[in-house]
Amino acid sequence: MCDWFLPGYLAGGPIQSIATLTKQLGNDINFRIITTDRDFRAKAPYEHIVTNTWTNYDGRDVFYISPENMNADFVLKLIQTTPHDVIYMNSLYSKLFTIYPLKWKLQKKINSKIVLAPRGMLRDRALAVKPLKKHLFLLYARFTGLFKNIHWQSTSRQESLEIKKRIGEDVKLTEVSNLPAACNDMKTIEKHKGDLRLCFIARIVDIKNLNFAIEVLKDVKAGTIVFDVYGPKEDEDYWRLCESNAKTLPAHITFNYKSVLKPEEISDTISRYHALFLPTQTENFGHVIVEALKNGRLVIISDQTPWRHLQAEYAGFDISLDNKQQFVDSIDMLVQLNQSEFDVMSKTCITYINHQLNLEEIKAQYLELFN
Repeated sequence: MCDWFLPGYLAGGPIQSIATLTKQLGNDINFRIITTDRDFRAKAPYEHIVTNTWTNYDGRDVFYISPENMNADFVLKLIQTTPHDVIYMNSLYSKLFTIYPLKWKLQKKINSKIVLAPRGMLRDRALAVKPLKKHLFLLYARFTGLFKNIHWQSTSRQESLEIKKRIGEDVKLTEVSNLPAACNDMKTIEKHKGDLRLCFIARIVDIKNLNFAIEVLKDVKAGTIVFDVYGPKEDEDYWRLCESNAKTLPAHITFNYKSVLKPEEISDTISRYHALFLPTQTENFGHVIVEALKNGRLVIISDQTPWRHLQAEYAGFDISLDNKQQFVDSIDMLVQLNQSEFDVMSKTCITYINHQLNLEEIKAQYLELFN
């Protein structure tokens, strides 16, 4: 159960997590996906899909619910009439796709096993957004036993600690990373000393920290730098702040807002840049970070993601958001790289991510989780 699925993309990582999982394990598990008929904040349904009945989308069985059927009675009946062994939930706060089914489990209206993937929603920085509402919900869940007899999935050691911190040390939990997409052939790119092409690919909201990236670039004194931004302008006020601040960048830095990328466009887009600059405040997995590394592109990110020790692996930089100067220094260093130096680091990016993500091992962990 997930609020958004393919062909949607505006909700970002959670869509890709389920899309990749169902593709990679589709031969081992019979997935049936219950979702809505439109993308995040979209006013119109997807084109060329059939709603309110089981249909096929890119080899997956999907039920797209239209707005008039987004109610408790319809969703409960749909669950009860769909043969299944496990319900896999992909949001902590979704009313119809998480909270109500957890209540129905307590009321014995459904009896199946439940696996809940909170997708980073219990991280400290995530809870800092609308904190009162979220903390009240967690108190309610604890008081009513809403999380009783369910199994949690985390995608990193840090998330495991956060789930135990919020839910309890005795929680039933499996730690297994998101599945990566298949590896791509690395495309070469010219790299001259003194030039640097950077991209930012994310939803434009405060937590993704685009304005911080602009502030960092304002302190970079040398080199000819292109900084291209891709992503939906989810928070228009925040975007206006970023756009205004970008106008104060020095003349040797070119700032461009480009477009919103569909998932199939991300890999080719990243290959046209030397590095991904994404100093996000928090990231549960970071599909675009993985995509960059798989394409042999360096990443400049915060230390609030699962991808750590990048400097030691010559795959990029993971830096504390309290250390702005270190971000500046990392960009200065990349500006000075020549072709041969850049090519060496590109190859280590692929080595690093392949070592971190053992595809067959992760598949086996998911099969064990759902069984």
